[in-house]
Amino acid sequence: MADRFPRNAPIRRLNSEPAVMAAAGRALVLQLAHPAVAQGVHDHSDFKRDPFTRLQGTLEAVNAVVFGTEALAQRVGQRIQWVHSFITGPGYTANDPSNLLWVHATLVDSALWANEALLGPVPAEVAETYYQQMKEVALVFGVPLDAQPETLADFRAYVDEQVASFELGPVAKDLIGWILKPQLRLPAPLQIPLVPLRRRFRIVTLGSLPAAIRDQLDDPWDDARQARYERTIRDLGRALRLAPRPLRTGVLQAGNPLMLLQARRHVRAFEERQRGRAATSESSAA
Repeated sequence: MADRFPRNAPIRRLNSEPAVMAAAGRALVLQLAHPAVAQGVHDHSDFKRDPFTRLQGTLEAVNAVVFGTEALAQRVGQRIQWVHSFITGPGYTANDPSNLLWVHATLVDSALWANEALLGPVPAEVAETYYQQMKEVALVFGVPLDAQPETLADFRAYVDEQVASFELGPVAKDLIGWILKPQLRLPAPLQIPLVPLRRRFRIVTLGSLPAAIRDQLDDPWDDARQARYERTIRDLGRALRLAPRPLRTGVLQAGNPLMLLQARRHVRAFEERQRGRAATSESSAA
């Protein structure tokens, strides 16, 4: 069965770039800046024990839609929407299209930021096509097309409006603190080499955030940190651009079959459980 998107489609080209991984922390922080998303994560996940599991699950699902078939995309979407149906609480539901749209928006905005900041300007027509194709991804996860900004310019205006409206409460600040200083339980010999990586992750995440969000964090930003951020971005971008694109994207592309396999396994397990639930329900009714 044919893939959902052509192999050379902008959605596949931009999402294949390892630069996108540099925006992982940025995407998570922006998601948690939304009060309903932050509360849902706080109430329904083991975020503090493993703050990146949620992002990993999101990326697996998006990867399945972007690089998999239409059939797999629909099955993944059904599974995700079913899981989200249990994430509810006072004032929020995970399947609310407005909440889903913001989570999706953080991925789109962060992917475009990473490509532009680290690899150079994305041509306007490519960026627009990328956005239009990512709208189809959001549709799979439960965001109707008429609930999404129509064009990339509309989308950027929506992101700016959302960011300007957020006031970070204690729950959001607490969770974001765990992203910026993840408590990874590793043997001491493995902790030491990670120290410089953690510092770079932190400076890139903070520096890439909109000032309206960063200024609300208990993490003062000054000229020295801004200069360090710019230097880090410049060095990382230079290293990425030096590598030919096939080599640069090879690692992520090599991992795609494994991620698609994992997505299929999760879908099959979900469908088997659904069949079991249906059989139990029919038996009880009889």
